[in-house]
Amino acid sequence: MEQEQLRAEHFYKFFQCPHWIWYDIYGDARHKKQIPPLLEIIHQGKIVDGERVLKNHKKFEEVKPELFRDLDEAFLATLEMMKQGKNIYHGVLMSENWVGMPDLLEARPGKSKFGNWEYVVYDAQNSLELRDENKFQLIFYSLILERLQGTRPKEAYAIDPQGNERSFLVEDFVDQFHLTRIQIEKILNGEKPSPFLKSGCKRTPWYSLCLEETKGCNDVSLVYKLSQADQRRLYDIGIHTVEDMAKADVDDLQAKLEDWPFDKLVRFNNQAKALVSNEPMIIRKPEFPEVRYEVYFDIESDPTRDTDYLLGFLVKDTAGTTEPEYKYFFAKNKEEEPEMWKKFLDFLVTLEDFVIYHYAFYERQVFDRLVLRYGAPTTLVHKFKENTIDLHLKVVESVILPLYFYSLKDVAKYFGYVWNTSDAGGAESVVWFSEWLDKGDSDILKKILKYNEDDVRATLLIKEWLAQHKPTKKKEKLDSSEE
Repeated sequence: MEQEQLRAEHFYKFFQCPHWIWYDIYGDARHKKQIPPLLEIIHQGKIVDGERVLKNHKKFEEVKPELFRDLDEAFLATLEMMKQGKNIYHGVLMSENWVGMPDLLEARPGKSKFGNWEYVVYDAQNSLELRDENKFQLIFYSLILERLQGTRPKEAYAIDPQGNERSFLVEDFVDQFHLTRIQIEKILNGEKPSPFLKSGCKRTPWYSLCLEETKGCNDVSLVYKLSQADQRRLYDIGIHTVEDMAKADVDDLQAKLEDWPFDKLVRFNNQAKALVSNEPMIIRKPEFPEVRYEVYFDIESDPTRDTDYLLGFLVKDTAGTTEPEYKYFFAKNKEEEPEMWKKFLDFLVTLEDFVIYHYAFYERQVFDRLVLRYGAPTTLVHKFKENTIDLHLKVVESVILPLYFYSLKDVAKYFGYVWNTSDAGGAESVVWFSEWLDKGDSDILKKILKYNEDDVRATLLIKEWLAQHKPTKKKEKLDSSEE
């Protein structure tokens, strides 16, 4: 049997869901969901036009696209360019069964088999965040380079759309890399990973199978926020299923898992009980300020173009009888972003006796980014930050839901909200935005706006549900910091 090639993409897939690799090779293709290429780029944190970004900051030559019909040919072409000391965009690196295609191979002064230069690798990303899957892909390229040029690069690099660079020492992570590589190679050779459900599974084309198989054995990983390391520890003490976790005595668990915070065990135990009973467990009633205006806020961004294109909000007058009104500010490109930001700040000036609700950290993150990019009066920055409430934190602090995930979609759907487009999501909105830019179709723009409006109305529903429900009689100890 021919040995499966180890590719850089396997490290990304492994960190999203180890089953992804296994299903790609051994799964029934009829169960595989087709994912638009742009969606893959978004999930991976890549840039649509990485070549343009790199050209603005680096000089390089490109391997002829027609050579990619045969990777061996593309590799040989890359090798010839390396012998000439050229910087190479989308070269192909090969050694035995290892194959990698870094965004940029940059020649730097040094000593290698090629001459008085040696190569380092770059990946073009929409941010300089270096998660393990990013680092391990870069290490993978670096180790192939070591085989080809006779010397291992000391550092590997990420570059963002503005040309900012971030590096890390390859040696610092090589041991962790090899542990992961061994696990991936076992999967490539046919060893199926243990059942496990995580949020990354949603980004794979095999999510339905992951969910079906994990639910089929009722694995303890169905408990929200339970990591694979947690799963292994629980297996070691005989906790394999959700029922096992629900029936376990928390004090007994603490005696066996002395290094785990007690509140973490309580949370897992309560979450398992909620899944078994299929009933929510109200821990505490959250406090909300009594104000005249409640603003529900949601942002749509295109990370592949480094553009925040839609600031949408729903304004509810708590003293009035009119229905909450949806409003938005829109930028069709990067050039219109400053004007959109100015309109939002002008809107913020008009707000008095108000609170802004959003779900999860993203809106605060984008606000900070736009402040850095375009500026804002200090008074308005304080006004925004002092009057915003993250409803995701309120949910995990106050209620245990019979859910596997606590995203806006999961929670609001559980409370009864129905999106106009059933498969809508933030990443899908970016795909629609790209289609709208290409076609200029007004129906696509309406779809984007309707999706954003659904998000803010869903946020309103979550706040109202929390405000209306009281704690159950049996109050359990819970430390929200675990979330």
